[in-house]
Amino acid sequence: MDKLSETEPLNHPNSDNPGSYKLGLGERTSGERTSGERSPRGAAGDERISSGPRSALKPIDIQPYETDRDAIQAGFAGAYQAQLSWSQLKVRSRCSAIASFAALLVENREALAAAITSPMRTDYRETLTSELLPLADAARWLQRSAPRILASRHPDGSPPMWLGRLHSVVHRVPHGLVLILGTWNYPVFLTGVQILQALIAGNGVVVKPAPGCEAVTRLLLELLVRSGVPDGLLVLLDSSVDAGKLAIDLGVDHIVLTGSSQSGRTVLNQAVGSLTSATMELSGCDAVYVLPGADMHRVCDLLRFSLRLNGGATCMAARRVFVPRKISEVFHRLLEQRLNAPEQSEWRTKIPAATYHKLWDGVADALAQGARIVSGDTRDATKHSGAEPEYVTAGHIVLTDVTTDMKLYSQDIFAPLVMVVPVDGWSDALKADSQCPYALTVSIFGPNEDALRLVPLVSAGTITINDLIVPTADPRLPFGGRGESGFGVTRGNEGLLAMTTAKVVATRVGNWLPHSQLPKPGDEQLLDGLLQLLHGRGLRRRFGGIRQIVQAILLQRKRSKSND
Repeated sequence: MDKLSETEPLNHPNSDNPGSYKLGLGERTSGERTSGERSPRGAAGDERISSGPRSALKPIDIQPYETDRDAIQAGFAGAYQAQLSWSQLKVRSRCSAIASFAALLVENREALAAAITSPMRTDYRETLTSELLPLADAARWLQRSAPRILASRHPDGSPPMWLGRLHSVVHRVPHGLVLILGTWNYPVFLTGVQILQALIAGNGVVVKPAPGCEAVTRLLLELLVRSGVPDGLLVLLDSSVDAGKLAIDLGVDHIVLTGSSQSGRTVLNQAVGSLTSATMELSGCDAVYVLPGADMHRVCDLLRFSLRLNGGATCMAARRVFVPRKISEVFHRLLEQRLNAPEQSEWRTKIPAATYHKLWDGVADALAQGARIVSGDTRDATKHSGAEPEYVTAGHIVLTDVTTDMKLYSQDIFAPLVMVVPVDGWSDALKADSQCPYALTVSIFGPNEDALRLVPLVSAGTITINDLIVPTADPRLPFGGRGESGFGVTRGNEGLLAMTTAKVVATRVGNWLPHSQLPKPGDEQLLDGLLQLLHGRGLRRRFGGIRQIVQAILLQRKRSKSND
């Protein structure tokens, strides 16, 4: 990205509490505010923040900052000040500040669902299962588990003998200010979990919602403030790309992006200038392995679920299905029956016009190279008068005889698409799977023993056996991909730890400090003997090390006496 301004970015020294440093606005005490800065609601440095629901609060009105450098810089300064106090609270106190969040989520469930504007969302039932229930579960799990996960720990075992006596502790400390670049397809669950984990870890949070998700993101933040989180800790930006660029330019301490691989490259290209750490939760073009002995009815039922979930706009949706060639025609017929059963109404969704054209350009290319349509739509050739509509109504499409050299095979298209790839054997399937650069999730269907044997050979962040998509909603599990699907994880123990950095405190016990002395003759011989004693192969080598150590010590004593 090009720099947005030639003025100096808003940086701070590498510290657990960056808000305690000058931020380009002059030094201030925790009680001072600059013009344009929102004051924290509730004393951020007071353990009483954990007192629970705030039913007597006046109406909360969190407004997004416009894309204005001075205004956002002032918001960052306020967030750093609030984060300084917030990070000093015990983890249990921070957990108490979100104790009522799940209950508030329930009370405002219909308002949250109504604020989701994507036309690809099917109905309220889908919002309940894909957004509200998983987020409430994640909040409860964090409240119960975060104190244990973030607890300081002593390293296992004892230090190496030659280091002497040490008392060491590893602490988990917050990054400082975390920028969350939200997603449009699941704006409640994905963005919400990331906000919760950043807060519980002790960070301040800057949120840039995806276009169309401004209202639902604002409502999420208002619920967090009602639960007990100081609103000065939260900075809401507008949804423009420029707002995200400006936030990175001003200086944040960690970035979490949920988006496409191209968006990931763009963000990283800017973040590398300040060496800002990042978690990249990027797109998928996910694979399904159908092993001999798999329950074909289950596979087809779940592929129907995957095709229709959120109108096909799910990064974990099954796109590439590897099926043994000898049963592929049976599989095609069964899947077509599932998708077009007479007892179910015709299923259609709305997808962005640009996505629709990308999809059908890829389908046309695949058909020209020998692929076939098993079930689904044909391209809409309707001529629109005037401007083309923003969204196009479409149904599912299932292709077969797809090969790895087809353009569509390796594209991340958020549309109701499944590509069946007939294979001769599982080495063939593994080779074909490796030709796709995305590695987010993989689903394997078949006998458990056979599926587990395949697991070590498959590259993916998450592997589900005899199911797909839904198990990833377990709040205990980390989620992330490889390759074009990004790096780092969100959710679970590992996702919470990713919102922190390790801080080691090693205390010397006693007065033995040989490294503080000037080098002496015999030191090299002694240390070389020690290396042989501790790590040499076989008794002869180790006894040789002991002999060398003794000789070195005797030599040093002899020289010490001669000097006296």
